[in-house]
Amino acid sequence: MTGFLQYFLSVLDPSSIFGFWRALPELMASAYIPWWLLGVLPVARWFLPDMVCWLVYLVKPAVMRPPLPVQAFQAEPFVSVVIAGRNESASIGAAIRASLLCGYRNLEVIFVDDCSDDDSIVAARRAAHSLFPRGTDRLRIFSSPRRNGKASALNIGIRMARGEFIAIIDADSALQYGAMHHWLLPFADLRVGAVAANLRVRNSTDSMVTRLQECEYAFQVTMARLAAARVGLLTIIPGAGGLFRAVIIRRLGGYDTGLGDDTDLTIKLRKQGWKLGFSVDAMIWTDVPATWRRLCRQRMRWERNMVKIRLSKHRDMLALGRYGVGNAIVMLDLLIMRVTFPWVAAVGLLAVALMDGPLSAPALLTDIYWIYLAWLFVKALIARDIAHTPQPDNFLLLLVFPFYKLGLRVAVMTAELAELLRIGVKHPYVPDHVWQETPWW
Repeated sequence: MTGFLQYFLSVLDPSSIFGFWRALPELMASAYIPWWLLGVLPVARWFLPDMVCWLVYLVKPAVMRPPLPVQAFQAEPFVSVVIAGRNESASIGAAIRASLLCGYRNLEVIFVDDCSDDDSIVAARRAAHSLFPRGTDRLRIFSSPRRNGKASALNIGIRMARGEFIAIIDADSALQYGAMHHWLLPFADLRVGAVAANLRVRNSTDSMVTRLQECEYAFQVTMARLAAARVGLLTIIPGAGGLFRAVIIRRLGGYDTGLGDDTDLTIKLRKQGWKLGFSVDAMIWTDVPATWRRLCRQRMRWERNMVKIRLSKHRDMLALGRYGVGNAIVMLDLLIMRVTFPWVAAVGLLAVALMDGPLSAPALLTDIYWIYLAWLFVKALIARDIAHTPQPDNFLLLLVFPFYKLGLRVAVMTAELAELLRIGVKHPYVPDHVWQETPWW
């Protein structure tokens, strides 16, 4: 055990660190592919945007977190909050109460029940009556006599909405008090068609898995979307927290009732040339999987959706330049960093192990671990300064965060390969009768 610790910590030896910095100029001038692939490319893609955001935040905080103007509380456009779900009796009451008590007066809540087997409708009405007399006036409930899937239920809510803006949130999420004013702020730019909320983990103290997800959400949801939105490259308006101009979402036909999800609708918006915004202060608290098994199943489903929607249904986006420079960059980033890079890195590590011996790969992975860990602590400090997340209690978990990400990467790559090979292509969230009517893209 002592020998292993000495080996594992050898990278932190001052002489090793000094030697690395001395060799850095030579590495940057070399054509050594592993260095550029495993060293420079990840830093440029996943670390520099956070650093730039932080530097801008230090100089001009309003660029990253715009303050509310005085008139934001005087002119309140009518907003419809649409919530769809099935068998959500345990959480729908809290979601409705949080929306009705979010501090925004000109608002209605629409709950569409997708043929639940439990008492979701009773729980929704009970939540509204608990806020009597204003609660019942601002809640409308629609029940589907047949299960048609979440996308179809959302479309019912979209058609019934009376608001100038339509907010889509999940039944297991809660809108934070004061968030709606911040959520509406980017719409001052008439070119903005939709704005993503800042998703935060509500059940972060349930388990180590949820604590790690809080760290992950800080990096890959809050900070990544903040940076992407500022340069016009936001790739997702999440279904757990998306605000749309009503006229636009109706013009696009709402959600596709087959494989439609938040990614699909986001691509439609991007193809039409609408700008997508993100608000750090428009916070929505959501529950995340508390066990490793449930988390892997969720991420595998997300990855299969990525292949279904981005690489299949909207494969015309692969014609780079057809939908503008921004969309070309988005697709290149998807193809290079999300699809190609993980497979090349895995094959590369296997090749190193075969050529240089089985002990060479662990040595390389140890170096990568410590470099990645240094980035993580800096990223965590930046996210904490700008967005007040993750919680300081979870900083020590960054030591195991690389292993957490590695485990998820194995799971999603397995799902990606299965989807590309069309193994088990049926979507578990889509009812059978809807799936049979859905073409394969």
